[in-house]
Amino acid sequence: MSHQTAATRPQSRFSLVPDDSNRPSTRKMTTISTEEMTTILKTAQQGLSLLRDEHSTISRTLEAITSGLNDDEISLPREKNAQVNENFEKLMTGIEETSLMMLVAQMMKSDDLRNQKTRDLQKLLNEENGWLREELAYTQKRLQESESAVVRLEEELNQLRFVDSMKNVICDTHTTSLADESSRIPIIDVLDLGFDPEEDMNNNNNDQSNSSNSAPSRLQTLNALVIQYIREGRTEIAGPLCKQALEELMSTSGKEHPDVATMLNVLAMVYRDQQKYKEASGYLEQALAIREKCFGENDQLVASTLNNMAIVFGKRGKYREAEVYCRRALKIREMVFGENDPDVAKQLNNLALLCLHQGKYEEVEDCHRKALKILEKLEGIDDTNTLKTQNQLASILLKQGKYEEAQGVYKTILTKIHKKSGGNEGKSLWEVAEERQRKMENGEKMDMVETRQLEYLEKWRL
Repeated sequence: MSHQTAATRPQSRFSLVPDDSNRPSTRKMTTISTEEMTTILKTAQQGLSLLRDEHSTISRTLEAITSGLNDDEISLPREKNAQVNENFEKLMTGIEETSLMMLVAQMMKSDDLRNQKTRDLQKLLNEENGWLREELAYTQKRLQESESAVVRLEEELNQLRFVDSMKNVICDTHTTSLADESSRIPIIDVLDLGFDPEEDMNNNNNDQSNSSNSAPSRLQTLNALVIQYIREGRTEIAGPLCKQALEELMSTSGKEHPDVATMLNVLAMVYRDQQKYKEASGYLEQALAIREKCFGENDQLVASTLNNMAIVFGKRGKYREAEVYCRRALKIREMVFGENDPDVAKQLNNLALLCLHQGKYEEVEDCHRKALKILEKLEGIDDTNTLKTQNQLASILLKQGKYEEAQGVYKTILTKIHKKSGGNEGKSLWEVAEERQRKMENGEKMDMVETRQLEYLEKWRL
C-alpha cells in the first residue's frame, strides 16, 4: 500500500507542468514591455526549477523502490520512472529556453538603452554643432583682424630691417657681442647666478662657431633685433623673432649647426626672462647636445651652456640637478682656463649659491674662499666682485655661527668701502659710524660726503 502511495504521488505532480495552451500568445508578447517580459520569464524559470527538483526527488524515490522488488512487481515503477525522466528532460529544455529568452530580453533592454543614449548624444551634438557654427563665425572674424594685424607688423618689421641695414645697427661688442671680424652670429650665454647677467655676453666675444660659412646678413639683423628687444624687456616680440631665426638657421645650415645652438641659447634666455623655466631647460638641453657633438665635451661653450642649465634648474628649485651641471661646468673651466681665472671664480660662486639652497654650508664656505683667493689675486682686494664675494663669505660664516670670523670679514669690507667712498682718513670707521648715529638720532643733517658714503654703503647691505 505504501508502494502504491509513493508511486501515485508523483503522478499528481505532472499536472503542474505548463502546456502550450497556457503560454501567452506571440501577439500578446509584443504588447508588453521588456521589464514585464523579464519578470514573467523569471517567474516561469523559478516554477520550472521547482518542478525539476521535485521530479529529481521522485526519480530517486522510484529507483529506491524498484531496487527491492521482484520482476513481477517492478514493471509499473519502471514505467513511472521512465515517464518522470521524460518530463524531467522536458523541464530542462524549458529551463534552457527560458534562460535564452531572458538573455534576449536583456539584450533588447540594452539595445533600448543604447538607442536612448544615441538619441541624447545626437541632440547634444546638434546643440554643439550650432554653437560651433557661431564660434566659427566669430573665429573667422578674429582671423581676418589678425591677418590685418600681421600685415601691419610685417610692414613694421621690414621697415626696421631696412633701417638696421642702412645704419648697420650691430650693438657694441663690449655689451652684446653680436658680431666679430668674421661676421659670425655671437654666442650669448647669460645666466650667471652671483654676478651681473651681462658678463657672459661680454666675455663670449671671441667664442664663435667653427663653421666655414658666414651667417646671412638678414639673420644677423634679425639676431640684433632679438637682442635689442630682450634688453628692452620686450620678450613677447623677441620670442617669435628668435623662433623665426632659428627655423631659418635649421633650414639653411642644418639642425646640428653651431649657430643653431647659439640661437637656442638666445631663445632659452627669452623664456628665462618670461619665467618659463621648463621650456628654457628644453632649449638648453638641445644646445648642449649640439655643442658637445661639434666641439667636444670639454669645450668652454659646453661649460657656458652647462652653467646656464644650472641657473635654470636652480630657478625651478631643482638644486641637486643644478649642482651636477654647475660642477661639470666648473671642471671644464678649470681644465680650459686653469684654476686661477675669473670665470672659475664666478663658477665657484654659482656653485656656492646652489649648495647654500641645499644647506651644505661647509661646501659654500669652501667655494667662496677659493673664489675670493682667485679674485684677490687677479682683480685686486678692492674690486667690486672681490667685495661681493667677501660679503657672501661673511654671510655663510654667520649662518655657521662663526661670529668672530664673520665680524672680521665685515670690518674688512666696511673699511674698504669707507675708503672707496672718500671717507675721512683722520677718523676710524667706528668713530664715523658713531658720529653718524648721533646725528641721525638728533635729527642733524649730514654733509655731502657722509650722504655719498651712506648711499655707497647701501649697495653692500646684507
